[in-house]
Amino acid sequence: MLTGTRRADSNPTHPNVISTPTSMLPLEFARCYAESVQEAAADLIPVHLTELRADDLRTVARFPEDRQRRAVVPDPSSALPYLVGDLLARKLGCEAAMEAATREKPLGECRFSMIGAGFSYVADRPTDDPEAPEPLFEPLLMFGGILELKDPAVIPEHTSSYKDLCWTAPADYAEGVRTKRIESFNPKFLDLADSADSDRVTVCARGLCLQTTHKVLADLGAGAAGAGA
Repeated sequence: MLTGTRRADSNPTHPNVISTPTSMLPLEFARCYAESVQEAAADLIPVHLTELRADDLRTVARFPEDRQRRAVVPDPSSALPYLVGDLLARKLGCEAAMEAATREKPLGECRFSMIGAGFSYVADRPTDDPEAPEPLFEPLLMFGGILELKDPAVIPEHTSSYKDLCWTAPADYAEGVRTKRIESFNPKFLDLADSADSDRVTVCARGLCLQTTHKVLADLGAGAAGAGA
């Protein structure tokens, strides 16, 4: 699993937070995309915002691999490969690799996995006590996808959006989400957090991106177990 730390200068609301790569979609685009893939869903679970806790992500749709085909990246004619390619080029330092890749010689393959609903921290609202601002949250739909790269080395260690990008074993990733211990994602994070000349690295308290990836991993594990049975 690819994990990294969000840079403070490019993400002021979540500075120095361990994250999996994400990108914000325009609402109209997200609505059209959700409608276009819903026929492939194994489960569609209606969720009202009042049912959601501020510290949880609720799965509202799952998309098993046997109900959809994998798509290559890049492919600008298809929605998911287009979004994955945009994330690779814009936030993960793969501009040159994207330009050089073709459908015949792709960077990798992707597929859709799940949709989740939850609340994300966006800002602090001032209160009468300057030392106690009120946190503000917004409801979000998280679209979880899977990208399998042909060559993981195309991802650099540092980009304009993330620093200390690294590959985390699935079991270590799950342990990090459960315990919120930064060294589970990458032992280097612990050294950085303890360094006197480094910004402190943290795990987001709610971390919708981490929870989304965790649910994608759980679905993959369930699928593998079912296939083995």
